[in-house]
Amino acid sequence: MAVTHVVLSDLHLGARESLLTHVDHRDEVARDPSDVMCRLGEALRETVAPMADGAPVRLVLMGDALDLGLTPFGTVSHAFLHFVDALWPDGARQVFDTDILCIPGNHDHHLWRMAQDRAFVDAIAQANEDGIPSDIPHVSRATGSPDYRCELMEAILTKRAHMHGARVRIAYPNYAVANDDASRAVVLHHGHYIDAMYRTLSRLRAWISGSDPKGETIAQIEAENGAWVDFLWSNLGSCGEWGSDADTLYETMLDAGASHDFAEALAMRVCGDLGAKMGVRGDTEIKYGVTVEQAIRGIVDLTAGRAAQSQRDGYRHVLSGDEVDDLGWYMSGPVAKQLEAELGRVPDNCSLIFGHTHKPFQDQIGADGFAKPLGVYNTGGWVLDQPTLMATQGGAAMLVDDRLGVASLRLFNDCVGGRMREVHAAGCGMRTREDAALVTALQSQVEAHRPAWDAFSAATKARILQGSAQTVERFGDRDHCAIREAVQ
Repeated sequence: MAVTHVVLSDLHLGARESLLTHVDHRDEVARDPSDVMCRLGEALRETVAPMADGAPVRLVLMGDALDLGLTPFGTVSHAFLHFVDALWPDGARQVFDTDILCIPGNHDHHLWRMAQDRAFVDAIAQANEDGIPSDIPHVSRATGSPDYRCELMEAILTKRAHMHGARVRIAYPNYAVANDDASRAVVLHHGHYIDAMYRTLSRLRAWISGSDPKGETIAQIEAENGAWVDFLWSNLGSCGEWGSDADTLYETMLDAGASHDFAEALAMRVCGDLGAKMGVRGDTEIKYGVTVEQAIRGIVDLTAGRAAQSQRDGYRHVLSGDEVDDLGWYMSGPVAKQLEAELGRVPDNCSLIFGHTHKPFQDQIGADGFAKPLGVYNTGGWVLDQPTLMATQGGAAMLVDDRLGVASLRLFNDCVGGRMREVHAAGCGMRTREDAALVTALQSQVEAHRPAWDAFSAATKARILQGSAQTVERFGDRDHCAIREAVQ
C-alpha cells in the first residue's frame, strides 16, 4: 500500500474569509503566509511522506483552490505562492510531485475557460482550413493523462526557482483513477454540478422545451451552464466594485428577505446583460405569456432563494434529501456514461470525492448502475463565511492509495465547548479492506506526528476566533452605517 494522491478542495486561497489567509490585526489581508498555512504544510508533509513508499505523491486541487470568484487576481496569486512554499519548501525533502492536477470548481471555473480557449487556439494553429474545430471543448476526458494546462498556476510557479519545470494539468469537470480491469475507480468532481443552482440554465431550457431538466451527459451540462457558472461566481474578483459587493452573498444567505433581494438584483443584472450583449428584450414573450424577465426572475429566485434556505437549515445535516438524490443522479447518469465510454464499463466498486458544500463527511450511498454502494467523501472547505462555523462545517483532506483505497484526514470542525476535536483519520464504514487498511495506516501516522497536528489545530482555532470577532465587528460597522443613513 502506497499513497498516490492527496486531494484538497475549497481552499479559497486569497479570500479574506479563508482560514488559510493571513488577516492582520487591522482586518486586512497581509502579504506573508498565515500560521495555519505553515502548520498545515508542515504536518501534512510529515504525515504523508512515510506513506508514499519513496515516490512523490500527486496533489489534486479539486476546485475553488483559487478564490477567483471574489478576490483580485493579484491577491490570489500571492496566496497561491504561500501555498507552494508550505507544501514544497525550498531545500526540504520533496513529498509532493511537481506535476499537479487541478479540477476547477465554480469559484475558479475561469481556469477551465482559459484552458478551453488555449486548446481551441492551438487546434486552429495546427489544422488546415477543413480541420478547424466546430467549437471549444466543453469537457476533458475523465481518465488518462490530462491534456490541458493551467497557465495561470504555472506562471505563478515560475516565481520559485526550485519549482522550475513544475506542471499543472487540468481535468474538468471529472477526473477518475481506475485499476487495470476498470472494476474499481475513484471519481473526483468539485461538486457544483451536483448542486441544482449551477444547473439553472438547464432548468430554464427544460421549462421552455418540456425536456429533462438535468441533462444526460457531462458535455451537455457544461455546454448549457458553463457561462452561467462564469457569470455567477467564477471571475467576479476581476470585476472591481461589483466583484467586491458580491462578497456579501454568504451573509445574505443567512436572512430570508436579504437572500430574496439578492436574487432579485441578480435577475435584473442577468436581464440587463442579455439586453446589452445579445439584444434580448426582457419583455419578450417566450411561452404561455411569460416574458424573458419573468422567467429569469423565477429561476434565479428558485435557485438562489432555495439554496439560501438550504444554507440556513444546513447546520442540521451535511446533505439534504434533494442533494442526495442529485448526487445519485449525477453518478448513475452523466458520470456512469462517461466512465463507460472511456473505460468500456461502469466500475463495480466506485468512490466519489467531492467538495463544494464546505461540510466534510464520509458515507455510503446507493446509485443505480453500480453493483455496490458508492463510497462518498466530502472534503469540506476552509471558509469562515459567518461569525462562527456551523456544526457541520469543517475541512478534510482525502488520501488515495495505489489499491484505490480512500481515507479522510479530518482536519477541523467547529469548536464544541471551546474545544476543537483533534485531527484524525476516518472512513465510511470501512466499506472495503483497502479503505480499512488505509484509514488504519493514516491514523498511525497522525499519532506519530501528533505535536505537529496539535500545533495546526491550535493555529486553526485561533484563526477561527479571530475571524469570528472581525466578522462581528464588520457586521456592527455596517449596521451602524445603515442606521445613520436611515436617520439622515
